[in-house]
Amino acid sequence: MQALQSAVARGYVWHVSGVIAAEKFLALEDKFAERYDIGLSRWQRCRQRRQGAAGVRFFAYPEQGTTRFLWWLLFTEGESTAFQQEHGRRKASDRKGRLFWGAEFELVQLPTQNGKVSWSWRMTRERVQEWQDEIQAAIRTTRDDDAIKAVMARLVRLPGFKGVRQQVFELHRFAKDDWGRIRRKAKSWEPPARPGYVRFRSDETVPAAQVVQRLLVGQTPFGTEPVGSERELPEEGAMPAVNENSQTELPIPRGRDASRVLLIREAEQIRTFMTERWSYESIRLWLLDRYGAAFDIPLPAFRERVRRALQAKAVPVLKGTAEAIQAVRVVDQAKEKESEPVKEHRLSWEERRTGRFPGSGTNVVHRKKPNRDELY
Repeated sequence: MQALQSAVARGYVWHVSGVIAAEKFLALEDKFAERYDIGLSRWQRCRQRRQGAAGVRFFAYPEQGTTRFLWWLLFTEGESTAFQQEHGRRKASDRKGRLFWGAEFELVQLPTQNGKVSWSWRMTRERVQEWQDEIQAAIRTTRDDDAIKAVMARLVRLPGFKGVRQQVFELHRFAKDDWGRIRRKAKSWEPPARPGYVRFRSDETVPAAQVVQRLLVGQTPFGTEPVGSERELPEEGAMPAVNENSQTELPIPRGRDASRVLLIREAEQIRTFMTERWSYESIRLWLLDRYGAAFDIPLPAFRERVRRALQAKAVPVLKGTAEAIQAVRVVDQAKEKESEPVKEHRLSWEERRTGRFPGSGTNVVHRKKPNRDELY
């Protein structure tokens, strides 16, 4: 949300957005990479904007509780094919063209103390009404105060953008007034504090193929544990193998995702080429000569696929067989460690004072208070 807010504040006011299933997301990303070259670096986008061309950025985030992605294609004023091909574009500064995060938040311009305006997220009108209904229902549960406390605890954990904080303050006032009107004989009740401020962070990205893989096998979209390999992906991603390569003696896959698997297979060689200052076009021609039509793709899409392939480790492939190779997405697989069961030991005061810690095979458990970033 903070990355989208920063992009719109820097001039990326035109946008197209939507929701897409996880199994179709990578194809959508490749289409945008081919059309609009979304894989450019920050400095390349800056150079293009100075030359009069429009800057284009692509954002996506998994929708909570589903296997779908929320996605946004943002672009600035200037010469761009996006204005010709994206007919459903809207401008974030227009009232009817606001940028939404699902059905819960919207990006708006709010006045500041110095008379100017700034971009910030706030809840939609429908979402605020839902919060008011929850508060009223909780206050009318007169047997105990656990219901209203639970609602207020969830309210405080909302992201602390300026617009959201103002709405939370108004909901606190609404709850206090309704409490005094319904629970007159009960003791006075004060709502908790407002959400904490959002701290600015640099953009943190995760390879899209890794997130898609985790969603398709039923895991959380982000995590450090290895992806379960015992479950198979949908048949749509399966790639039947064809003839073997005479140099590598490995089956050559075919289909929509063939180039992805081959790029993972040749990741080390591609890194060597990049160290030797090979251009992307030279690397693509080398792969085209080695594997054929799988790499007969536009250069921008090839560059984006190479970038994603180099960010993850290769998945083992079958040797000397022509069996079907499942389209296992690029994942970071943790190395399996065979060790004895890990023991937990809480340090005594004497051990903490003298600095003597237990030996190997023991994890030291510290009880600490979580910081604010861990709560959101």
